[in-house]
Amino acid sequence: MEDCKFGLNDHKPFLKDKNNHHNHNHEHNHEHNHQSASCSHEDEHSHSHDHRGTDKKVLKWALSITLITMFLEFFYGFLSNSLALISDAIHMFTHSFALIISLVAIIIASKKAPLSKTFGFYRTEVLAAFVNGITIILSIAWIIYEAILRFFNPQIIDIKTAMIVAIIGLVINIITGFILMQGDKNNINLKSAFVHMLSDALSSVAIIIGYVVIYFTQWYFIDIILAVIVAIVIAKWAIDILKNSINTLMESSPLDINEVKQFIEKHKEVLELHDVHIWEITQDMYNMTAHVKINKESLENYEQLMHEINHELKDKYKIVHTTFQFEWE
Repeated sequence: MEDCKFGLNDHKPFLKDKNNHHNHNHEHNHEHNHQSASCSHEDEHSHSHDHRGTDKKVLKWALSITLITMFLEFFYGFLSNSLALISDAIHMFTHSFALIISLVAIIIASKKAPLSKTFGFYRTEVLAAFVNGITIILSIAWIIYEAILRFFNPQIIDIKTAMIVAIIGLVINIITGFILMQGDKNNINLKSAFVHMLSDALSSVAIIIGYVVIYFTQWYFIDIILAVIVAIVIAKWAIDILKNSINTLMESSPLDINEVKQFIEKHKEVLELHDVHIWEITQDMYNMTAHVKINKESLENYEQLMHEINHELKDKYKIVHTTFQFEWE
């Protein structure tokens, strides 16, 4: 990547150095020799940690544990004649599918992209989150469908065997959750995988409670009520994931455009901002283009102004790639 003198052209998510961030800001605000400014600041962030390496390890561990649990629940679900346990195993399968998609997306996003992919493969993470959201919705539909079937066709099950396996499944879900929490908690892709795990855990809790109630009362409808409650809770998270991923895919602004405009217009040299576009490639990778109207008297200092605006936007709003067209009157 070539350096530009005054703009920003980072083609990677924003990485902030927590130890030196304030020092960098101080240097930016008091830089007098703006000719030496570079838009990429590779050295400045070379020691910053990219979460993707950790995320890959986290997802591999989570996927391995989830697949083992899925086969365990399938086997003992059929053995104990527990439709609830089988449905949880199928739900676990959708979780495994989500983890596979998330892992593949991170691997692809980490690869060097050809020239035609001008922003790399980062958007694959958003696509993965979108697919994960769809699979969550489908799993909700399946839970409701199974609840209806069980209402009309209650069956005798081996409660003790099913209970033991359900408890094991819950413990493993909790362990998987802790593993996923070691990754980037704000990454929409990893977050969608975490939601899948959490939905599995809630499903396991509902099944365990249902087994206890059924064991003492034989009230099979309790299991149906719990399944519907779990489905409603999961639906809320699924809608949030789909909403965020769709907004990114539709190039919606992740920031309040009026707020960003006011932030830039605080510079006395700036008269007006128009034709403003802000969009998100992936998490912490925001782009911006705009026309900036300045005083004619400020023309000789417009390079310093551009330098200040760019780095203020990067530090405050995580905008890593900017293209400004300056106008004057």
